[in-house]
Order: sequence, then C-alpha cells, then structure tokens
Amino acid sequence: MSRGAPSGTPLFAFQGMVDMNIASRAARALVLAALACSPAAAQSGMKPANPNELRPPADILVPCDKAPKDAVTRLQPDLAAWAAVYCTKFGQIFNANDKFFGAFPDSGVRATFGAGQLDNKTGSSGADSYFSAITYQPLSDAELQRILSVDPISAKILTGKPLKKLELVADGGEALTFVVIDPSADPFWVFPLNDKGLGSPAFFVISLATLNRAR
Repeated sequence: MSRGAPSGTPLFAFQGMVDMNIASRAARALVLAALACSPAAAQSGMKPANPNELRPPADILVPCDKAPKDAVTRLQPDLAAWAAVYCTKFGQIFNANDKFFGAFPDSGVRATFGAGQLDNKTGSSGADSYFSAITYQPLSDAELQRILSVDPISAKILTGKPLKKLELVADGGEALTFVVIDPSADPFWVFPLNDKGLGSPAFFVISLATLNRAR
C-alpha cells in the first residue's frame, strides 16, 4: 500500500512510502534498513546504543522551567512511556524519548516535530515557540469510522488494532494530528491524520532495547 503525500504536508518532504506491513518483524527490519543507509548511521557506525545518543544535543537544550506557564513540559504517563518534549534554543520539540527511536522509513531521519515549524518559523525565529497542548487519547469509534469513510484502504492498517490519537498544538494555533497504531507493540507505526484520512509520511517508533537486539 503506497500513499502519496497530501499537498501542504508540514515539516517533512515526502519521498515515497513503502508497503505498509504492520507485522513487528517486518517493521523492525525496515527500521534497521532505513537506519543502516542514513547519514547518521554512517557516522555513528549505526550505534544508537545508549539513551544519551537519543537525546537532543546538550548544546541546544535549555531549562524547561523558563518556558511560558501554558507550555507543555510534561507528558501524560502513557505518552511519556515512549515520547518526550524538549525545550531548546530553537523552541520546543517533540519526539521519541531516550528509550525509543522514531524514524521515517525511507531515510532513517529522526521523527522530530518543532513547535516553531508548525507555525512556519525556522531557526532562531522559533526560539520562543512552544506546545500549548499535547493530547493523547483513544481514537473513538466515530473518528475511526470517519477515517474509513474517506480512506477505505486504511482498514487494512487500522481494523482490529488499539488506536490512539495524538495531537500537537503550537502556541500560534497550528496543530498536527496523528493516529498511533498499537503503541504497546514494539515497533509501532504513527500516521499523520488529515481530512483525507491517513496521510504521509508515517514513521516507526522502536525501543532502544529492540533496536540493539536486532542489530
């Protein structure tokens, strides 16, 4: 199943999705293949082997206690199990935490989302950007049926699996919404959600433990 990128896909350019086999073994193999051919893998010898290597560089981090009062600095426990929000010199960013690795399968690039980028700010212009809301809850049956009504092919991916809806809202009001497919699995998929159903590019999240065992 291949998906073209919807027009206006934010933050990341689409390079062509691969067949979406949700089986954990296939997902793990694809993540490892993506990592193996990525520039970061070439430089590091493909060794995201400890939590320090999965955190943002220390020289861009800033204390979250200086964030605005309405900024999200802590995630609810079920989301914090695999994700994190960091305060940086370029504004807040959201990605997998230091026990997990999130990557786009075509390139191996880390799945990182910046509050500033949501509001079309780049570099230092996004320094004051933050997430005013991050919600994570079960995808309702009504929401699932709406997705299936506009995107019937997604039934092959979504039916019969635990589903979560993740929404990131930047302080400027722009938002990104995702469908997280069975986050208890390792690895699992995260798809952007738009008015046409599941969008792209989707990304994998895989635990550091599983990644290292499979290397």
